Amino acid sequence: MKTIVGVESFEEMWARKRARAVRLTAGERIRPEKRITFESPIDLFSCITPERIRLIEAARETPRSISELAKTLKRQRAAVHRDVKALADYGLIALRKEKNPGHGQIQLVTATAQAFTVTAKF
Repeated sequence: MKTIVGVESFEEMWARKRARAVRLTAGERIRPEKRITFESPIDLFSCITPERIRLIEAARETPRSISELAKTLKRQRAAVHRDVKALADYGLIALRKEKNPGHGQIQLVTATAQAFTVTAKF
């Protein structure tokens, strides 16, 4: 499924969804997509920082724990944890728990898509 991250006003979102509904009602087949939209470019760029992009790329390579991501990215664990929480809140990454034999469970960070398309109008 395609994931699109971008800037879109409420009116633009409403018009896009209305047009999509008309196409569905007419029986047209529409490819599924996931959209994550922000109201302004400032909001978008405060969420999608270079460090967070690196984090998403590392999680896309292989699911990793927050500690493993911190080590891989050479960052403080607390900073990675904050970024993981923010990205998960926006739906750009997902957290899943797996059994960790002898140690209970481990929480793994995975990217929600193999590719993201980012759009912003100024």
